[in-house]
Amino acid sequence: MCWVANNRMRALVAVVCLLQLHALVGCARPRGVLFAPLEPPHVWPPPPDQPRIKLLGTIAGSADLKADQTRYEAFKAALRGRRPTIKFSGPHGVAVEGPNLLAVADGAGRVVHIINLDDRTHRLIAGFADQQFAIPLGVAWMNERLFVTDAQRHEVIELDAQGEYHNRFGSDVLVRPVGITYVPERKQLYVVDGGSHAVKVFAPSGELVSTFGQRGAAPGEFNFPTHISCRGNRFVVSDTGNFRVQLLDVDGTCLKTIGQKGDGAGDFSLPKGVGFDHEGHVYVVDAQFENVQLFDDTGQLLMAFGEEGDGAGEFWLPAGIALDAQDRIWVADSGNRRLQVFAYMGTSP
Repeated sequence: MCWVANNRMRALVAVVCLLQLHALVGCARPRGVLFAPLEPPHVWPPPPDQPRIKLLGTIAGSADLKADQTRYEAFKAALRGRRPTIKFSGPHGVAVEGPNLLAVADGAGRVVHIINLDDRTHRLIAGFADQQFAIPLGVAWMNERLFVTDAQRHEVIELDAQGEYHNRFGSDVLVRPVGITYVPERKQLYVVDGGSHAVKVFAPSGELVSTFGQRGAAPGEFNFPTHISCRGNRFVVSDTGNFRVQLLDVDGTCLKTIGQKGDGAGDFSLPKGVGFDHEGHVYVVDAQFENVQLFDDTGQLLMAFGEEGDGAGEFWLPAGIALDAQDRIWVADSGNRRLQVFAYMGTSP
């Protein structure tokens, strides 16, 4: 009788386990909406003015990508347990390629994140070959080739879109590489070397082509520059130690300086990330003011958005910024360990 009872108990346990497993496998999940409409909407400037900037949402890690899950994937998760969520530690540099490929240099975590918004995958790259990243701060795409600046390693590392290592260069000439951008018109990489107060230009294969800038406060000179962005035949550099940004042509000639030290509208305290939208407006992140200011190409302040905090549309030590082909604005909200994503809504009424 005991033998029969034990067999019945085992059978009952097996049935319960199968039912639980079936329930888990049945939890196939369709892909979620990446940025669902916010209610109420967060826009700048606030009503009754015509809104120009709209908050789309935030991404703090892989869970926010809302990827789908097949029944087979649910079955594997039931057997092995769920994979840990990938999260940002301190996103610093951000770059976009096309509408769906995103790279984030996470200096605090000593890693690089590669996110594909099309298939909702999130790759965490801790190193290359047999080496580890030390302080990755800048990222730039050249098609699907990704270039990463590592301030402590004094070099640029080239990866592909899957995070596989291809090349490294610059350790013999770079002191503290920070920002980086690719200039398609020249087919060259422009690297901000904060340690030497200059911008150094490289061929994608790694050969140094030219250098411009030196320490100083005159136009074309820099004081601990940090970030850089390109649009067409000009680019903008955050000349952080001089409390300004500089617009330059691709040969390094200063076209205009924007901003000064102060606490008024259009002034800067700690300018960091810079970028352009499709209309040529200049975006400047200020890590001390915890906001983003927009200027036209003459240096006239147009508006600002953001303030200190951890709520929607608020920042804590923001750093890099990038704008994609849809004029979505990706801001590395470093202290809040997330990306915040906004949309430029244009100047048409």
